[in-house]
Amino acid sequence: MMELSKLFKELEVMSNLSFRDELYSEILYKTLHNLKELNDYSEVCSPLGQLKSGKSIKIICARVLKYLETVYKETYKKGDPYNVCLLLSFWVYSRLFDILPNENYVYPAYAQLQSIWTGFLEDKSYNELCKPIADMVSHKDWRKRKELYEYYVNYSPTKKIVDEYQQRCNELYVYVENKAGLYEHFKSRCPNDNTNICPEFYTYSKEYHPDKVLSTLDCHQKIISFECRIARQRGNTPSDSEAKSRETSDGMIPFILKNFTKIINLIILNFTPLGNMLRNRFGWNTNNMSNINGGDIRLYDYASESFNPYSGGAEEHYIGYHPA
Repeated sequence: MMELSKLFKELEVMSNLSFRDELYSEILYKTLHNLKELNDYSEVCSPLGQLKSGKSIKIICARVLKYLETVYKETYKKGDPYNVCLLLSFWVYSRLFDILPNENYVYPAYAQLQSIWTGFLEDKSYNELCKPIADMVSHKDWRKRKELYEYYVNYSPTKKIVDEYQQRCNELYVYVENKAGLYEHFKSRCPNDNTNICPEFYTYSKEYHPDKVLSTLDCHQKIISFECRIARQRGNTPSDSEAKSRETSDGMIPFILKNFTKIINLIILNFTPLGNMLRNRFGWNTNNMSNINGGDIRLYDYASESFNPYSGGAEEHYIGYHPA
């Protein structure tokens, strides 16, 4: 039941973010999916074609190499505050998990793609440009690491936007508050010199811990006052610390009650054997499903290669094959 509540919570937060397309990590993922003319990388990525879902993995490979040789090579600057290579490695790893059955397929695929990536940089004399994260497979909590690093790179630029458009403050508040669980996860693991236990970036990501930044948002007091008012109306007035931990904001409608049927259908389709059978039988791809507000329920890094709305629907024309 706890996992279901987490799913509801994540669906609510992501579906309500009006600034999602402006997140730093989302801009990177969208750029990757918008890359065209991948044929030049067909030969170097061809060994991946022998793997399960090899056609789709070749597309991932081509996107990475194209991005490195064009976009990143032109925009890279020493001293950049964010490690784009880390985000890029997380993107590759998550895409592999998205198209392959389990880690038994992902590990060798990532290792082979990583070898091609590194060899490509050496052949082009881009040795210092952007190397893949070699020990990714050792991080069992890689999804949480990915989410934490995305939050770290997203917070500062998003805060600047919200400072100019105060109507977005409530959204940012909920977005930040939703990350508290990540910090709880790493709290017992960090600090630690062993990066398999504690990621290197955890130390500086603490700067944006919800406990530190929520109170700095202009809408903080308004939300706390609203929570206290609702609690009093229910005859259960919380302490200040309890009110801060509540996850609601002014004007929000209970998400689960309003969309119960659609959520249940979504869960069945995504997380049950029946859903797997339906997707296999009819060729449905839940990565391209829309949320209840008409938007994509997933971030760009999980978008389907063959149905991804940012690929122009023309994946089959890239490097001479059809997507898996």
